[in-house]
Amino acid sequence: MSGSYRRAVPKRVIHFADGDTMEEYSTEEDEEREEQNLAHDPSKLSWGSYFWFWAGQVASNSISTCEFLGERFAIFFGLTEPKYQYVLDEYHRTQNKEGDKEFEGNGSKTQDAEVPNEKCHLGAGGQEYGAISSREGPGAVSSS
Repeated sequence: MSGSYRRAVPKRVIHFADGDTMEEYSTEEDEEREEQNLAHDPSKLSWGSYFWFWAGQVASNSISTCEFLGERFAIFFGLTEPKYQYVLDEYHRTQNKEGDKEFEGNGSKTQDAEVPNEKCHLGAGGQEYGAISSREGPGAVSSS
């Protein structure tokens, strides 16, 4: 029986100022953490595991480097810009010019919206503005 019994050795002994001592034993969580640290420590690995550890490190660093350089080259060569952005810019510029010409020709004082796809701007307060005012206008027939 004494051969199978293993005496637990304290992990550390804490001595207090009043003379008391406390023994701290390792727990299963501590032992699991030590085993995990052992697996990640390349100096304590076998040759096969050591090779796979460094192969993984090299592959991870290579992929990170390629990703970084790929992003920088894409920015440098302008690959992050839309392919036909110049066509869209020209279209919006011509739409704004046409809107300005209509604005000058009508002489109205409506404010242009900042929406580039907006083709027609309604001025508030006109007689045809809204469904209620068009029914109650001068040509409306009352049913009462």
